[in-house]
Amino acid sequence: MTRELERLAGLAAELAPSEALSHNDLGFTLATSAADLDFFASGGASSAIYCRARVGALGEAECPAAFAEAALMGNFFWRATEGATLSWNEAENAIYLTDRFDEGAMADAKALANYADGFLRTLHDWRARLQSYLEGKEVSK
Repeated sequence: MTRELERLAGLAAELAPSEALSHNDLGFTLATSAADLDFFASGGASSAIYCRARVGALGEAECPAAFAEAALMGNFFWRATEGATLSWNEAENAIYLTDRFDEGAMADAKALANYADGFLRTLHDWRARLQSYLEGKEVSK
């Protein structure tokens, strides 16, 4: 784990009980009541840090044109993702929301809390859109 990820994990420890944090070689996971947020580094020369969370599984459904169109429109200039990106994990048949930020972007625990709140709002929005699709309703774009 990089020094920046260790610093962020320390900030997360100020916000959450110890059982809400788990560490691995790539980074750490912050478990919230809404979702598990995985923080990891890209590796190599880049100093980018990523936050990723699972939006949900598509189940038996194939990625339909309606949901794919909504996701692509949401990704276009980050219009409906607040700077994050939606992607499909083929192995899990699941949709993920991933955000990228540079080292030092979170100055303190309050900044990390504000970031997590915003990320979770966007995640909740896309979970609702995915659930609408899975229920056969029209997906908002």
